[in-house]
Amino acid sequence: MQEWQLNNVAEVFVNASVERVWAALTEAADTELYFMRSRVTVGDVGETYRLERDDGWEVDGTVLAKEPPYRLRVTWRIKTPPDLVIPNCEVEYLIEPALIPEAKSQTKLTVNSYVDGPVPPPFLNASRTGWAMITRNLKDYLD
Repeated sequence: MQEWQLNNVAEVFVNASVERVWAALTEAADTELYFMRSRVTVGDVGETYRLERDDGWEVDGTVLAKEPPYRLRVTWRIKTPPDLVIPNCEVEYLIEPALIPEAKSQTKLTVNSYVDGPVPPPFLNASRTGWAMITRNLKDYLD
């Protein structure tokens, strides 16, 4: 049995509804505008999760949990050079209403990334800074 370890947590508060944040995470027209120009494909549980760009960069995965508009968990596989081994990765998006008195519709997005082994140094920083950048870009896009 794999032992998953939390690799990174990124949180952001967004001035949008839970449903709008869900759409931004699961619709290609949205992700292309804040997620490194990538278009997302999100199938049902057991089906494809994919991010892809015109320059050939892509992430392939499988949808593990899909509970609209509150939770999405996927496997995350990125192409690497043949001599570089990275652990299996999973990413979980948790979306919940922010409980801020007298605030407009605000939503808290938490992105947790998990690995089942050591992350090579070139990817360790990329994972941590990457999720911070992506959640910040999402906030800027929706605010």
